[in-house]
Amino acid sequence: MQTQHNPAMRDWFDQLKGGIDLHDLAERLDLRRTAANGNYHSPHHADSSPSLSIFEKGRAWKDWSQDVGGSCIDLVLHCRPEMETPLEAAKLLGEWYGIPAPMPAQNSLPARKSTEEYIADRCRANPEPAVAYLASRGIAEAVSRRAIQTGALGWNTWSSNKVPAGEPGHGGPAAAFIVRAAASASVVAVDLRYADATLNGNVKTQCQGEKLGHGWTSDWRRLQRARTVYIVESPINALSVECCHLPEGCAAFAIRGTANVDKIDWSFLRDKRVLIALDHTDAVNERTGQRPGLAAAWKLSEVLTAAGIGSMLVDMQNWEEGEDINDVLKAYGASELTARMGALEPWLIPGMPGGGERLKGTRRIFLPLHDFSVYWRFRVKEDFTHYVGKYKEPEDDDGETSPTEELADLCSFRVAGISRLRIQSHLATINGTPDTQPETVFGISAQVPRFGAALQREVASNDRLYNLEWWRGKFGHIWMPAQFARMVNVLERAAELGARDVVNFVGVAWRDGELAAMEGSDCYFLEPHKQCLYHNMAFPRGSRQNARAVIAAYQSTFHSNAAAIALVWGLGAHLKTVLGFYPHLQMQAEKGSGKSKLLESLQTTLAFQVLSGQMLKTDHRRRASVSWTSHPVGWDEFSKLPKMVLSDIDGLLQSTYRFEFTRVGAALTPYLMCAPVLLAGEEVDVESLQSKICRTSLSVAKQGDIIPHTLPQFPVWEWLQFIAQIDPARIRDLHAAFLDVCKKRSRAEASDATARRMMENYAAIMTAWALLAEFAEIDVDQGAFVDDALAEMNAHIAETNGSRQPWVWIMEILLSELDAGRYQYPFTWDTIQTDSGREMALFLRPSHVMDHLSTAPHLRPKFDGLPIKTARVFKQQLLQSGVVAVHGGKQMDDVEKRIFNRRHGHMTALSLAKLEKLGLYAAPAPSDHSTPP
Repeated sequence: MQTQHNPAMRDWFDQLKGGIDLHDLAERLDLRRTAANGNYHSPHHADSSPSLSIFEKGRAWKDWSQDVGGSCIDLVLHCRPEMETPLEAAKLLGEWYGIPAPMPAQNSLPARKSTEEYIADRCRANPEPAVAYLASRGIAEAVSRRAIQTGALGWNTWSSNKVPAGEPGHGGPAAAFIVRAAASASVVAVDLRYADATLNGNVKTQCQGEKLGHGWTSDWRRLQRARTVYIVESPINALSVECCHLPEGCAAFAIRGTANVDKIDWSFLRDKRVLIALDHTDAVNERTGQRPGLAAAWKLSEVLTAAGIGSMLVDMQNWEEGEDINDVLKAYGASELTARMGALEPWLIPGMPGGGERLKGTRRIFLPLHDFSVYWRFRVKEDFTHYVGKYKEPEDDDGETSPTEELADLCSFRVAGISRLRIQSHLATINGTPDTQPETVFGISAQVPRFGAALQREVASNDRLYNLEWWRGKFGHIWMPAQFARMVNVLERAAELGARDVVNFVGVAWRDGELAAMEGSDCYFLEPHKQCLYHNMAFPRGSRQNARAVIAAYQSTFHSNAAAIALVWGLGAHLKTVLGFYPHLQMQAEKGSGKSKLLESLQTTLAFQVLSGQMLKTDHRRRASVSWTSHPVGWDEFSKLPKMVLSDIDGLLQSTYRFEFTRVGAALTPYLMCAPVLLAGEEVDVESLQSKICRTSLSVAKQGDIIPHTLPQFPVWEWLQFIAQIDPARIRDLHAAFLDVCKKRSRAEASDATARRMMENYAAIMTAWALLAEFAEIDVDQGAFVDDALAEMNAHIAETNGSRQPWVWIMEILLSELDAGRYQYPFTWDTIQTDSGREMALFLRPSHVMDHLSTAPHLRPKFDGLPIKTARVFKQQLLQSGVVAVHGGKQMDDVEKRIFNRRHGHMTALSLAKLEKLGLYAAPAPSDHSTPP
């Protein structure tokens, strides 16, 4: 339940936070205090000195041992893990202090529980038998009860009346492991482990709900705070790990089956120390020759490495065949399991031993004899690499040998992997056609001490693989160059591990002919800082409930959807590779209307960057800011830049309306310029871009509620995945439907080509809104968004009616030149008879106009910025515009006039009355045909 946009709930939360004394609450929560005015002991562990302090006049707290704190609601959640949401904690506080929650609206209906939630509630009703069952498996009672408190463990008693006992599907008593979604904490599945499998037809485990994409942990908050995470296969193994004597900051996560390895979103493990402990000792599958658990660990290692997450495998080579984590706990106890879980594999290629007794099923790749004979010498720690310099097997007095190894320092980092990457070409990326020009490079991931658990990734071309200076500059020192080169040579054999086709694009693009959502960790740029502004982007994640809250906030902060149009434009930018185009956005604002605040809120909500005019001074920075991404970028206050720079900016914005590919520099670094741009500032000259932009207008009169600081970010990542799953044809059909709506309700003439393009632009935003409404599960008519967008479109068309065509810009320059007396070519003013009556006209040759613009030194920058530069196109646009005078039903585009007693043919007559209708005003001079000036 969101409180940000429910005023009553928000006020109630504020009342609880401001009215409850935390010292009184600490007593109710049974927190231990050693002195009358001292700190409190932490509720989760035995601390030698009090570590929980209360300050700010009893309104804030912090547990320094776990680096958590907050308000009274956070303190309840900290001390009562069984409370799943802030709302539950708030309700408890309301009961204790007589501050009840506000009554719900009369028309609100109770939310219908899903089947999984219903099963979970039944299993949590009486969880005590689960404690006894898990105790028989060696799980400590305290560990089981903590899982029960957090709502992750229960006991199933259901059995079928239709399926007889002993048949699959009968059911029976079972430990119930309740699986929750990481983002929303909602129940998505219940995993059952039957106490007596024979009652259920010898089926030991069963899943009710979603199997793929979700893992299990006993406490999500503990997992989020953890610095070290063990990845195991089953929930019982996860509880077994929690029985170990591990330091504070450790947690366990169960993948619930080996098929889930590449289905789970592992982004929650970023910056954490990850230790993989699947069932590495599984029996060898005779068909594949591999151990299923170990093969899953290999795959998981590849997935985590590709995501930039450092990981190591727990060394299980000396475990008994088929022995898993819970077996060790049950047979040997927690101390033995603790020691075993602390032993990590030392091998260069994760999961592939270089020696030992049990090697069957462990050959991850084939190494020729000359490589395998040196492979065992390379030994790794998490962020360091050793080399076995000397190996001896001396005999003792009894004739037995005891091998000894002398380790020497090889390099100050660990190479987690070298993978062969085939980068998709830009054409296949933007339109989904078969790739005809892929480029092969090598992705190198390494763990270095200065960056902690996160992997550092670089992309190397073929000529850099053995360049030791390059390695030193990117990762760290190398003490044994020859041995390091030999190690790289061995790792070349493993380049097929993690080898994949990749797409360098941040946002939604085509991958292998299908739409895909990608973020920074999916890209492999040779020069990431130069090529893409979002090369390290991790998009915000969240629930669809967050999406609804964000949309409601932006619809209420400015009336007429002025702010919502900007929000929808930013989210709809990721439709660009489907539609083939996407407009830029001009944010028009009155002084003091709140443009800067809205811009800041948009940056936070969508996680996009706004660049100042200073950042846009060089061609390189401008190019890099819009390359290889569909995520929008903002340009603020760039109108103050020099005219030459503004001319270049205009050309770049023209090209990024669609796509433009180029290579720059001696290295021919590729750039795909395509990001939609938000144009903001007090004065933004977009005259030449009118057919390539949409706009939103902010004013003081439209101001509404201020966007709260507590507003969650929009779940951009889930939005991108939603777009990627939609049939592209459906998106295009939806755009065509909204284009028809725009045509029907447009005030422009059907023959106005630029107005049609403007309609296409606004139809793209309406398409984004329709899909956004579907994603957030709201009504597409909410807030009358489409009506307001149509009103903005018609206002935009009307106000730019006379300034959208290039010939208009040329005429504005020409009329200024005439007034200044700088136009040296023949022209004249005359009153003539036309089909509309007698009117004043300007006679000139279009070729003379273009000659003047191209040769006048002071007009050179303006001429360079014009999209048309030939007299033929200029005259053609004049004839199509309707400003040429008409006599006898024929346009006067080839008439003869006498100027200064000389005959001049092929003149074109421009009606001043028609020019004035388009905002072009001339000052006719008296005619004097006698003598030249």
